[in-house]
Amino acid sequence: MKKFWIVLIALGLVAAFSMSASAADVKFSGSYYIEGWYDDNHSLLSKDDTSTIANRGPIALYHQRFRLQTEFKVAEGLTLTTRFDALEKNWGDRRDRNGGDLSTGYATPSTAATVENASRRGVPTYNASTGGYAQGTSATASANTQIYATQEQANIEFERVYITANLPFGVLIAGYAEDIKWGTDFMDTVTTRPQIKLIVPVGNLTFVAAAKKDLEGTMYNGYGNINESDKDIYDAAGIFKWRSGETGLLFEYLRDNSKKTTNITGAAIAAAGTGATLTAANGLSYVQNVYGFFPYFKQTIGPVYLEGEAYYGFGDVRKYDNASGLDSKLDTYGISLHAKVDLKPVYFGGRFIYMKGDDPTTTDKTEGGLAAALVAGQAFLPCLMLFNDSFYTATGTGYAGRAGAYSSSTSNLVNVQFMDNVLFFQGYAGVKPIDKLDIFASLSFARADQTASRAYVSDNIGWEADLTATYKIYDNLSYMVGLGYLFTGDYFKATDATAKLSNDYIVMHKLSLTF
Repeated sequence: MKKFWIVLIALGLVAAFSMSASAADVKFSGSYYIEGWYDDNHSLLSKDDTSTIANRGPIALYHQRFRLQTEFKVAEGLTLTTRFDALEKNWGDRRDRNGGDLSTGYATPSTAATVENASRRGVPTYNASTGGYAQGTSATASANTQIYATQEQANIEFERVYITANLPFGVLIAGYAEDIKWGTDFMDTVTTRPQIKLIVPVGNLTFVAAAKKDLEGTMYNGYGNINESDKDIYDAAGIFKWRSGETGLLFEYLRDNSKKTTNITGAAIAAAGTGATLTAANGLSYVQNVYGFFPYFKQTIGPVYLEGEAYYGFGDVRKYDNASGLDSKLDTYGISLHAKVDLKPVYFGGRFIYMKGDDPTTTDKTEGGLAAALVAGQAFLPCLMLFNDSFYTATGTGYAGRAGAYSSSTSNLVNVQFMDNVLFFQGYAGVKPIDKLDIFASLSFARADQTASRAYVSDNIGWEADLTATYKIYDNLSYMVGLGYLFTGDYFKATDATAKLSNDYIVMHKLSLTF
Protein backbone atom coordinates (compact mmCIF):
# COMPACT_ATOMS: atom_id res chain seq x y z
CA MET A 1 0.00 0.00 0.00
CA LYS A 2 2.88 2.33 0.83
CA LYS A 3 4.42 1.74 -2.62
CA PHE A 4 1.06 2.52 -4.22
CA TRP A 5 0.92 5.95 -2.57
CA ILE A 6 4.54 6.69 -3.49
CA VAL A 7 3.85 5.84 -7.14
CA LEU A 8 0.62 7.85 -7.10
CA ILE A 9 2.36 10.95 -5.67
CA ALA A 10 5.18 10.60 -8.19
CA LEU A 11 2.70 10.41 -11.07
CA GLY A 12 0.94 13.49 -9.68
CA LEU A 13 4.18 15.45 -9.57
CA VAL A 14 5.02 14.45 -13.12
CA ALA A 15 1.59 15.56 -14.28
CA ALA A 16 1.87 18.85 -12.40
CA PHE A 17 5.24 19.74 -13.88
CA SER A 18 4.03 18.71 -17.34
CA MET A 19 1.06 21.11 -17.31
CA SER A 20 1.34 24.50 -18.99
CA ALA A 21 1.92 27.42 -16.66
CA SER A 22 -1.19 29.53 -15.92
CA ALA A 23 0.27 32.05 -13.50
CA ALA A 24 -0.02 35.76 -14.24
CA ASP A 25 2.84 37.72 -15.77
CA VAL A 26 4.75 39.51 -13.03
CA LYS A 27 6.70 42.78 -13.22
CA PHE A 28 8.90 44.14 -10.44
CA SER A 29 9.96 47.73 -9.85
CA GLY A 30 11.20 49.67 -6.88
CA SER A 31 13.94 51.69 -5.27
CA TYR A 32 16.59 51.64 -2.59
CA TYR A 33 18.42 54.62 -1.15
CA ILE A 34 21.00 55.30 1.53
CA GLU A 35 21.49 58.85 2.75
CA GLY A 36 23.96 60.22 5.26
CA TRP A 37 23.36 63.40 7.27
CA TYR A 38 25.64 65.61 9.33
CA ASP A 39 23.73 68.40 11.06
CA ASP A 40 26.02 70.80 12.88
CA ASN A 41 23.57 72.66 15.16
CA HIS A 42 20.40 70.64 15.40
CA SER A 43 18.91 72.62 18.28
CA LEU A 44 19.39 76.03 16.58
CA LEU A 45 20.60 77.28 19.97
CA SER A 46 23.87 79.08 20.48
CA LYS A 47 26.56 76.57 21.41
CA ASP A 48 28.23 79.21 23.60
CA ASP A 49 25.13 79.87 25.69
CA THR A 50 25.58 77.88 28.91
CA SER A 51 22.25 79.07 30.36
CA THR A 52 20.30 76.48 28.37
CA ILE A 53 20.20 72.74 28.94
CA ALA A 54 22.89 70.54 27.50
CA ASN A 55 21.11 68.78 24.65
CA ARG A 56 22.89 70.63 21.88
CA GLY A 57 25.52 69.95 19.25
CA PRO A 58 25.76 68.03 15.98
CA ILE A 59 23.93 64.95 14.75
CA ALA A 60 25.42 62.44 12.31
CA LEU A 61 23.52 59.42 10.99
CA TYR A 62 22.59 57.26 8.01
CA HIS A 63 19.05 56.59 6.85
CA GLN A 64 17.75 54.13 4.27
CA ARG A 65 14.63 52.65 2.67
CA PHE A 66 13.93 49.69 0.38
CA ARG A 67 10.71 49.72 -1.66
CA LEU A 68 9.37 46.95 -3.89
CA GLN A 69 6.34 47.15 -6.17
CA THR A 70 4.94 44.04 -7.84
CA GLU A 71 2.46 44.09 -10.70
CA PHE A 72 0.57 40.91 -11.55
CA LYS A 73 -0.98 40.88 -15.02
CA VAL A 74 -3.96 38.62 -14.47
CA ALA A 75 -5.48 39.17 -17.90
CA GLU A 76 -5.28 41.69 -20.71
CA GLY A 77 -6.33 44.99 -19.13
CA LEU A 78 -6.51 43.57 -15.59
CA THR A 79 -3.68 43.87 -13.06
CA LEU A 80 -3.13 43.50 -9.34
CA THR A 81 -0.46 45.79 -7.86
CA THR A 82 1.20 45.47 -4.47
CA ARG A 83 3.91 47.51 -2.75
CA PHE A 84 5.83 47.30 0.49
CA ASP A 85 8.62 49.22 2.24
CA ALA A 86 11.28 47.44 4.29
CA LEU A 87 14.11 48.53 6.57
CA GLU A 88 13.03 52.16 6.44
CA LYS A 89 15.18 53.21 9.34
CA ASN A 90 18.39 54.76 10.57
CA TRP A 91 21.41 52.50 10.53
CA GLY A 92 21.93 51.00 13.96
CA ASP A 93 18.32 51.51 15.06
CA ARG A 94 17.40 48.41 17.11
CA ARG A 95 13.63 48.79 17.40
CA ASP A 96 13.08 45.70 15.26
CA ARG A 97 14.65 43.64 18.06
CA ASN A 98 12.39 45.10 20.75
CA GLY A 99 15.40 47.04 21.97
CA GLY A 100 15.42 49.64 24.68
CA ASP A 101 17.20 52.94 24.52
CA LEU A 102 20.09 53.73 22.20
CA SER A 103 22.73 52.62 24.68
CA THR A 104 21.39 49.30 26.00
CA GLY A 105 19.80 48.13 22.78
CA TYR A 106 18.52 44.74 23.91
CA ALA A 107 16.91 45.44 27.27
CA THR A 108 13.59 43.87 28.23
CA PRO A 109 10.68 46.19 27.42
CA SER A 110 9.39 48.22 30.35
CA THR A 111 6.01 47.38 31.86
CA ALA A 112 5.42 50.92 33.05
CA ALA A 113 2.70 53.13 31.62
CA THR A 114 1.39 53.30 28.10
CA VAL A 115 4.08 52.74 25.49
CA GLU A 116 3.90 54.10 21.97
CA ASN A 117 6.10 53.89 18.92
CA ALA A 118 8.48 56.77 18.45
CA SER A 119 7.29 56.94 14.86
CA ARG A 120 6.44 54.65 12.00
CA ARG A 121 9.81 55.36 10.45
CA GLY A 122 11.98 54.04 13.25
CA VAL A 123 13.64 57.24 14.40
CA PRO A 124 14.29 58.37 17.99
CA THR A 125 12.29 61.29 19.37
CA TYR A 126 12.98 63.84 22.06
CA ASN A 127 11.46 62.91 25.42
CA ALA A 128 10.65 65.90 27.59
CA SER A 129 10.34 63.84 30.80
CA THR A 130 13.92 62.59 30.62
CA GLY A 131 15.53 65.55 28.85
CA GLY A 132 17.01 63.39 26.10
CA TYR A 133 16.29 61.05 23.24
CA ALA A 134 14.39 57.78 23.64
CA GLN A 135 12.83 55.33 21.25
CA GLY A 136 9.31 55.78 22.54
CA THR A 137 7.16 58.17 24.50
CA SER A 138 4.93 57.63 27.51
CA ALA A 139 2.53 60.18 28.88
CA THR A 140 2.47 58.62 32.36
CA ALA A 141 6.04 57.46 32.76
CA SER A 142 8.11 59.17 35.41
CA ALA A 143 11.28 61.07 34.63
CA ASN A 144 13.40 58.10 35.67
CA THR A 145 11.44 55.42 33.84
CA GLN A 146 13.17 53.83 30.88
CA ILE A 147 10.89 54.09 27.85
CA TYR A 148 10.88 51.40 25.20
CA ALA A 149 9.43 51.16 21.74
CA THR A 150 7.34 48.25 20.55
CA GLN A 151 8.65 45.74 18.09
CA GLU A 152 7.74 46.42 14.50
CA GLN A 153 8.54 42.98 13.06
CA ALA A 154 11.83 43.78 11.41
CA ASN A 155 10.43 46.99 9.92
CA ILE A 156 8.26 45.83 7.01
CA GLU A 157 5.30 47.93 5.94
CA PHE A 158 3.03 46.33 3.35
CA GLU A 159 1.07 49.41 2.33
CA ARG A 160 -0.50 48.94 -1.12
CA VAL A 161 -2.65 46.42 -2.89
CA TYR A 162 -5.12 47.42 -5.57
CA ILE A 163 -6.83 46.27 -8.74
CA THR A 164 -6.55 48.16 -12.02
CA ALA A 165 -9.18 47.19 -14.59
CA ASN A 166 -9.58 48.65 -18.07
CA LEU A 167 -13.28 49.07 -18.75
CA PRO A 168 -14.99 49.96 -22.05
CA PHE A 169 -15.45 53.54 -20.84
CA GLY A 170 -12.41 54.07 -18.58
CA VAL A 171 -10.18 52.66 -15.85
CA LEU A 172 -11.24 51.34 -12.45
CA ILE A 173 -8.83 51.36 -9.48
CA ALA A 174 -9.93 49.66 -6.24
CA GLY A 175 -7.97 48.95 -3.06
CA TYR A 176 -5.16 50.58 -1.10
CA ALA A 177 -3.71 52.89 -3.76
CA GLU A 178 -1.77 56.13 -4.18
CA ASP A 179 -3.34 59.32 -2.86
CA ILE A 180 -2.57 63.05 -2.40
CA LYS A 181 -0.88 63.41 -5.76
CA TRP A 182 -2.44 66.06 -7.94
CA GLY A 183 -1.39 68.69 -10.43
CA THR A 184 2.12 69.97 -9.71
CA ASP A 185 4.39 68.62 -6.97
CA PHE A 186 3.24 71.40 -4.62
CA MET A 187 1.52 69.75 -1.61
CA ASP A 188 2.06 66.25 -3.04
CA THR A 189 2.58 63.50 -0.49
CA VAL A 190 2.02 60.29 -2.47
CA THR A 191 0.53 58.45 0.47
CA THR A 192 -1.84 55.47 0.42
CA ARG A 193 -5.57 55.30 1.14
CA PRO A 194 -8.22 52.64 0.52
CA GLN A 195 -10.37 53.89 -2.33
CA ILE A 196 -12.48 53.23 -5.38
CA LYS A 197 -11.51 55.47 -8.30
CA LEU A 198 -12.93 55.76 -11.79
CA ILE A 199 -10.94 57.50 -14.57
CA VAL A 200 -12.86 58.29 -17.77
CA PRO A 201 -11.05 59.87 -20.77
CA VAL A 202 -13.12 61.79 -23.32
CA GLY A 203 -10.91 63.22 -26.04
CA ASN A 204 -8.57 65.78 -24.47
CA LEU A 205 -10.58 65.67 -21.26
CA THR A 206 -10.20 63.22 -18.40
CA PHE A 207 -12.77 62.90 -15.63
CA VAL A 208 -11.91 61.41 -12.26
CA ALA A 209 -14.22 60.37 -9.42
CA ALA A 210 -13.11 58.68 -6.20
CA ALA A 211 -14.48 57.59 -2.83
CA LYS A 212 -11.84 57.09 -0.13
CA LYS A 213 -11.95 55.78 3.43
CA ASP A 214 -9.54 57.61 5.72
CA LEU A 215 -10.78 56.19 9.03
CA GLU A 216 -13.11 53.34 9.98
CA GLY A 217 -14.66 54.25 13.32
CA THR A 218 -17.73 52.02 13.50
CA MET A 219 -16.04 49.21 15.42
CA TYR A 220 -13.09 50.96 17.01
CA ASN A 221 -14.24 54.27 18.49
CA GLY A 222 -15.55 52.76 21.69
CA TYR A 223 -19.16 53.84 21.14
CA GLY A 224 -20.44 50.71 19.48
CA ASN A 225 -23.87 51.85 18.34
CA ILE A 226 -22.73 54.72 16.11
CA ASN A 227 -22.38 53.39 12.60
CA GLU A 228 -21.44 56.66 10.94
CA SER A 229 -18.37 57.60 12.98
CA ASP A 230 -16.03 57.32 10.01
CA LYS A 231 -13.83 59.68 8.08
CA ASP A 232 -14.58 59.65 4.36
CA ILE A 233 -13.22 61.64 1.42
CA TYR A 234 -14.83 62.13 -1.98
CA ASP A 235 -13.11 63.51 -5.10
CA ALA A 236 -14.37 64.85 -8.41
CA ALA A 237 -11.84 66.18 -10.90
CA GLY A 238 -11.33 67.13 -14.51
CA ILE A 239 -8.11 67.45 -16.53
CA PHE A 240 -7.76 69.06 -19.95
CA LYS A 241 -4.55 68.53 -21.95
CA TRP A 242 -3.22 70.18 -25.10
CA ARG A 243 0.03 69.89 -27.01
CA SER A 244 2.15 72.14 -24.77
CA GLY A 245 0.40 71.93 -21.44
CA GLU A 246 -2.53 70.97 -19.27
CA THR A 247 -4.91 72.31 -16.66
CA GLY A 248 -7.13 70.68 -14.08
CA LEU A 249 -9.53 71.26 -11.22
CA LEU A 250 -10.06 68.96 -8.24
CA PHE A 251 -13.01 69.27 -5.87
CA GLU A 252 -12.65 67.37 -2.60
CA TYR A 253 -15.13 66.80 0.20
CA LEU A 254 -14.08 65.43 3.60
CA ARG A 255 -16.64 64.29 6.16
CA ASP A 256 -15.25 63.34 9.56
CA ASN A 257 -17.63 61.85 12.13
CA SER A 258 -14.93 60.30 14.29
CA LYS A 259 -15.48 62.83 17.11
CA LYS A 260 -19.16 62.01 17.56
CA THR A 261 -20.21 60.45 20.89
CA THR A 262 -23.40 58.82 22.11
CA ASN A 263 -23.66 60.50 25.49
CA ILE A 264 -23.40 64.10 24.44
CA THR A 265 -27.10 64.80 25.11
CA GLY A 266 -27.18 62.72 28.30
CA ALA A 267 -24.23 62.03 30.53
CA ALA A 268 -22.09 64.92 29.33
CA ILE A 269 -24.84 67.49 29.91
CA ALA A 270 -25.67 65.95 33.29
CA ALA A 271 -22.02 66.11 34.30
CA ALA A 272 -21.79 69.74 33.24
CA GLY A 273 -24.92 70.66 35.17
CA THR A 274 -28.44 71.56 34.15
CA GLY A 275 -28.52 74.26 31.53
CA ALA A 276 -24.76 74.34 31.21
CA THR A 277 -23.11 74.99 27.87
CA LEU A 278 -20.83 72.22 26.78
CA THR A 279 -17.19 73.15 26.40
CA ALA A 280 -14.04 71.36 25.35
CA ALA A 281 -13.52 70.49 29.01
CA ASN A 282 -16.84 68.76 29.72
CA GLY A 283 -17.81 67.16 26.45
CA LEU A 284 -16.98 66.96 22.77
CA SER A 285 -19.24 65.81 19.99
CA TYR A 286 -18.80 67.40 16.61
CA VAL A 287 -18.60 66.65 12.92
CA GLN A 288 -16.27 68.06 10.32
CA ASN A 289 -17.42 68.92 6.81
CA VAL A 290 -14.59 70.43 4.79
CA TYR A 291 -14.57 71.31 1.09
CA GLY A 292 -11.64 72.20 -1.11
CA PHE A 293 -10.93 73.38 -4.66
CA PHE A 294 -7.48 72.65 -6.15
CA PRO A 295 -6.86 74.15 -9.62
CA TYR A 296 -3.53 73.89 -11.47
CA PHE A 297 -1.89 74.52 -14.84
CA LYS A 298 1.30 73.57 -16.69
CA GLN A 299 2.56 75.29 -19.83
CA THR A 300 5.73 75.04 -21.93
CA ILE A 301 6.66 77.89 -24.29
CA GLY A 302 9.96 77.16 -26.00
CA PRO A 303 12.63 76.96 -23.29
CA VAL A 304 10.25 78.40 -20.67
CA TYR A 305 8.22 76.17 -18.37
CA LEU A 306 5.44 77.66 -16.22
CA GLU A 307 3.25 76.01 -13.63
CA GLY A 308 0.92 77.05 -10.87
CA GLU A 309 -1.35 75.47 -8.32
CA ALA A 310 -3.75 76.93 -5.78
CA TYR A 311 -6.21 75.78 -3.15
CA TYR A 312 -9.22 77.15 -1.37
CA GLY A 313 -10.74 75.40 1.64
CA PHE A 314 -14.02 76.14 3.39
CA GLY A 315 -16.67 74.43 5.51
CA ASP A 316 -17.00 73.35 9.14
CA VAL A 317 -13.84 72.39 10.97
CA ARG A 318 -15.93 71.70 14.09
CA LYS A 319 -19.73 71.68 14.15
CA TYR A 320 -20.92 70.72 17.62
CA ASP A 321 -24.14 68.87 18.38
CA ASN A 322 -24.99 70.61 21.64
CA ALA A 323 -22.44 73.32 22.29
CA SER A 324 -22.61 77.01 21.57
CA GLY A 325 -19.65 79.26 20.92
CA LEU A 326 -17.27 76.45 20.00
CA ASP A 327 -18.03 75.99 16.29
CA SER A 328 -15.19 76.77 13.91
CA LYS A 329 -15.34 77.51 10.20
CA LEU A 330 -12.58 76.85 7.68
CA ASP A 331 -11.51 79.71 5.44
CA THR A 332 -8.07 79.17 3.94
CA TYR A 333 -6.25 79.50 0.65
CA GLY A 334 -2.81 79.37 -0.90
CA ILE A 335 -0.97 79.55 -4.21
CA SER A 336 2.28 78.28 -5.71
CA LEU A 337 3.88 79.71 -8.87
CA HIS A 338 6.98 78.29 -10.53
CA ALA A 339 8.91 79.39 -13.63
CA LYS A 340 11.93 77.68 -15.17
CA VAL A 341 14.08 78.59 -18.19
CA ASP A 342 16.17 75.78 -19.68
CA LEU A 343 18.92 77.05 -21.98
CA LYS A 344 20.96 73.81 -21.91
CA PRO A 345 23.35 73.26 -20.31
CA VAL A 346 22.32 76.12 -18.01
CA TYR A 347 18.91 76.49 -16.41
CA PHE A 348 17.43 78.88 -13.84
CA GLY A 349 14.10 79.70 -12.27
CA GLY A 350 12.15 80.82 -9.24
CA ARG A 351 9.25 79.96 -6.96
CA PHE A 352 6.70 82.03 -5.08
CA ILE A 353 4.45 80.36 -2.52
CA TYR A 354 1.88 81.84 -0.18
CA MET A 355 -0.09 79.69 2.26
CA LYS A 356 -2.47 81.40 4.65
CA GLY A 357 -1.84 80.87 8.35
CA ASP A 358 -4.23 80.55 11.27
CA ASP A 359 -4.99 83.78 13.11
CA PRO A 360 -4.84 82.95 16.86
CA THR A 361 -7.30 85.76 17.68
CA THR A 362 -10.16 84.26 15.63
CA THR A 363 -11.29 81.26 17.66
CA ASP A 364 -14.40 80.74 15.53
CA LYS A 365 -12.42 80.43 12.31
CA THR A 366 -9.53 78.31 11.06
CA GLU A 367 -7.54 80.06 8.35
CA GLY A 368 -4.48 77.79 8.10
CA GLY A 369 -3.05 74.38 8.77
CA LEU A 370 -4.59 72.64 5.77
CA ALA A 371 -1.34 71.06 4.56
CA ALA A 372 -0.40 69.77 8.01
CA ALA A 373 -3.95 68.45 8.55
CA LEU A 374 -3.90 66.60 5.23
CA VAL A 375 -0.25 65.49 5.69
CA ALA A 376 0.29 67.16 2.33
CA GLY A 377 3.74 68.10 1.11
CA GLN A 378 5.98 65.18 2.06
CA ALA A 379 6.97 64.72 -1.58
CA PHE A 380 7.59 68.45 -2.13
CA LEU A 381 11.17 69.23 -1.08
CA PRO A 382 12.07 72.82 -2.02
CA CYS A 383 15.04 73.00 0.39
CA LEU A 384 17.48 70.62 2.03
CA MET A 385 16.48 71.68 5.53
CA LEU A 386 13.33 73.81 5.69
CA PHE A 387 10.14 72.02 4.60
CA ASN A 388 12.05 68.83 3.80
CA ASP A 389 10.39 65.64 4.98
CA SER A 390 13.50 63.55 4.20
CA PHE A 391 15.47 65.69 6.65
CA TYR A 392 12.63 65.46 9.16
CA THR A 393 12.44 61.67 8.75
CA ALA A 394 16.16 61.08 9.21
CA THR A 395 16.66 63.34 12.24
CA GLY A 396 13.32 62.59 13.86
CA THR A 397 12.57 66.23 14.62
CA GLY A 398 13.54 68.34 11.64
CA TYR A 399 12.90 71.95 12.61
CA ALA A 400 9.71 71.18 14.54
CA GLY A 401 10.03 72.90 17.91
CA ARG A 402 13.77 72.47 18.11
CA ALA A 403 14.46 75.44 20.37
CA GLY A 404 11.47 74.58 22.54
CA ALA A 405 12.67 71.01 22.97
CA TYR A 406 16.13 71.98 24.09
CA SER A 407 15.82 75.26 25.95
CA SER A 408 14.21 75.64 29.33
CA SER A 409 13.54 79.29 28.51
CA THR A 410 12.01 78.81 25.07
CA SER A 411 8.54 77.46 24.37
CA ASN A 412 8.72 77.27 20.60
CA LEU A 413 6.51 74.56 19.12
CA VAL A 414 6.60 75.66 15.50
CA ASN A 415 6.43 72.94 12.85
CA VAL A 416 8.05 73.48 9.47
CA GLN A 417 8.07 69.87 8.32
CA PHE A 418 5.18 70.58 5.97
CA MET A 419 5.12 73.81 4.03
CA ASP A 420 2.20 75.71 5.52
CA ASN A 421 1.47 79.14 7.02
CA VAL A 422 4.24 80.67 4.95
CA LEU A 423 5.37 83.32 2.51
CA PHE A 424 8.18 81.69 0.53
CA PHE A 425 10.53 82.95 -2.18
CA GLN A 426 13.19 80.93 -3.95
CA GLY A 427 15.61 81.59 -6.78
CA TYR A 428 17.73 78.83 -8.26
CA ALA A 429 20.16 78.07 -11.05
CA GLY A 430 21.89 74.97 -12.31
CA VAL A 431 24.19 73.60 -14.94
CA LYS A 432 24.59 70.20 -16.58
CA PRO A 433 28.14 70.27 -17.97
CA ILE A 434 27.73 66.63 -19.03
CA ASP A 435 24.65 64.45 -19.33
CA LYS A 436 25.42 62.57 -16.13
CA LEU A 437 26.15 65.56 -13.87
CA ASP A 438 23.70 68.13 -12.50
CA ILE A 439 24.93 71.00 -10.25
CA PHE A 440 22.16 72.96 -8.54
CA ALA A 441 22.18 76.02 -6.26
CA SER A 442 19.28 77.84 -4.60
CA LEU A 443 18.61 80.68 -2.18
CA SER A 444 15.32 80.69 -0.27
CA PHE A 445 13.55 83.00 2.17
CA ALA A 446 10.63 82.01 4.40
CA ARG A 447 8.38 84.08 6.63
CA ALA A 448 5.43 82.85 8.68
CA ASP A 449 2.08 84.30 7.67
CA GLN A 450 0.82 84.02 11.24
CA THR A 451 2.44 83.23 14.59
CA ALA A 452 0.94 81.02 17.30
CA SER A 453 0.42 84.12 19.45
CA ARG A 454 0.86 87.85 19.10
CA ALA A 455 3.67 87.60 21.67
CA TYR A 456 6.03 85.91 19.20
CA VAL A 457 9.34 87.73 18.78
CA SER A 458 9.29 87.55 14.98
CA ASP A 459 7.69 85.91 11.96
CA ASN A 460 11.06 85.59 10.17
CA ILE A 461 11.82 81.86 9.67
CA GLY A 462 15.10 82.57 7.92
CA TRP A 463 17.19 82.30 4.78
CA GLU A 464 18.54 79.02 3.42
CA ALA A 465 21.29 78.51 0.85
CA ASP A 466 21.63 75.06 -0.76
CA LEU A 467 24.13 73.52 -3.14
CA THR A 468 23.82 69.99 -4.57
CA ALA A 469 25.64 67.92 -7.17
CA THR A 470 24.09 64.75 -8.58
CA TYR A 471 26.03 62.28 -10.72
CA LYS A 472 24.55 59.32 -12.59
CA ILE A 473 26.87 56.37 -12.04
CA TYR A 474 24.48 54.18 -14.05
CA ASP A 475 21.17 55.03 -15.66
CA ASN A 476 19.50 53.59 -12.54
CA LEU A 477 22.09 54.55 -9.93
CA SER A 478 22.85 58.14 -8.88
CA TYR A 479 24.93 59.76 -6.16
CA MET A 480 24.10 63.16 -4.71
CA VAL A 481 26.13 65.41 -2.40
CA GLY A 482 24.46 68.38 -0.72
CA LEU A 483 25.40 71.33 1.46
CA GLY A 484 22.81 73.51 3.17
CA TYR A 485 23.18 76.56 5.38
CA LEU A 486 20.32 78.09 7.39
CA PHE A 487 20.49 81.69 8.57
CA THR A 488 18.16 81.14 11.51
CA GLY A 489 15.33 83.63 11.91
CA ASP A 490 13.96 84.86 15.22
CA TYR A 491 10.72 82.95 14.58
CA PHE A 492 12.39 80.07 16.41
CA LYS A 493 12.66 82.17 19.56
CA ALA A 494 8.89 81.94 19.87
CA THR A 495 7.87 84.26 22.73
CA ASP A 496 11.27 84.55 24.43
CA ALA A 497 13.26 87.54 23.16
CA THR A 498 16.22 86.55 25.35
CA ALA A 499 16.69 83.16 23.70
CA LYS A 500 20.07 82.91 21.99
CA LEU A 501 19.93 81.20 18.61
CA SER A 502 22.61 80.31 16.11
CA ASN A 503 22.79 79.33 12.45
CA ASP A 504 22.91 75.75 11.27
CA TYR A 505 24.44 73.85 8.37
CA ILE A 506 24.20 70.32 7.06
CA VAL A 507 26.33 68.13 4.82
CA MET A 508 24.53 65.17 3.29
CA HIS A 509 24.96 62.60 0.56
CA LYS A 510 22.59 60.08 -0.98
CA LEU A 511 22.98 56.95 -3.08
CA SER A 512 19.78 56.13 -4.99
CA LEU A 513 18.95 52.99 -6.96
CA THR A 514 15.81 52.54 -9.05
CA PHE A 515 14.79 49.45 -10.98
